[in-house]
Amino acid sequence: MNKHSQARATAGRTDAGAITRRQLITDLIARERIGSQAELGRLIRGQGVRVTQATLSRDLKSLGIGKVPAREGAYVYVLPSAPTELLDRHRQRMEIEAFVQGVKAVKNLVLLHTPPGNATGVARAIDLMRWAEVEGTIAGDDTILIVTRTARRAGAFIRRVAELTGRRYA
Repeated sequence: MNKHSQARATAGRTDAGAITRRQLITDLIARERIGSQAELGRLIRGQGVRVTQATLSRDLKSLGIGKVPAREGAYVYVLPSAPTELLDRHRQRMEIEAFVQGVKAVKNLVLLHTPPGNATGVARAIDLMRWAEVEGTIAGDDTILIVTRTARRAGAFIRRVAELTGRRYA
């Protein structure tokens, strides 16, 4: 094997490895709250994938992954969003404060009521808030179904909304 064919063979393996590693990075960040490259590196190595800090740093930059403020002043990695989906935190809070009219838990599910035509915007704001209690939302015209894992998390979600809106919900 000459130098050029060896370089092509190595490049092919590196590209496949990079694709696998980058997919693993996005999967981990989508599923978990990760606050440092060291933590991310440990999780990746735990999956049997070798990675250096320098490679991890390049992968994060290449994927457009950055950090955002989380609770208690910590920062966590987040996947990039499409520009048309970006709402700043102020706008997200305004959507929830202005349009939530009622909230009710039914076991691990929460029904949230808005004026007609506002459910989609409020659901999107809730999704973008990335609250740990929320697994997902489904919006109609004036009602949102929020899915949580447990009744306890449903209660925590309702308390969060009540704190944000300054209103009390049953």
